[in-house]
Amino acid sequence: MIDTSTENLIPISKARDEFPQRPSLPTIWRWTLKGVRGSVLESVRVGGRRFTSREACRRFVEETSSDRPCRPKHPKRRKQQSIAHAQAILDQFGV
Repeated sequence: MIDTSTENLIPISKARDEFPQRPSLPTIWRWTLKGVRGSVLESVRVGGRRFTSREACRRFVEETSSDRPCRPKHPKRRKQQSIAHAQAILDQFGV
């Protein structure tokens, strides 16, 4: 989590300068909103604008570069199975 009192906030539009090979702005937004391999680029909203920090960018690079396990490859399948299970329970109770 970003500590706004100690970290250097930067607008999302400037965050691309903190990464090697300057990823596109849509990529930065995707990292902020959806993440990659289970890691999300931390951000905060200040006055209707979204900011991240240089420190959050460094943490994101470290997390996505590590050898830790990735997220499951089929989250939609798991969600569909959960919905089917819930529906079966509701059917048992006649709902």
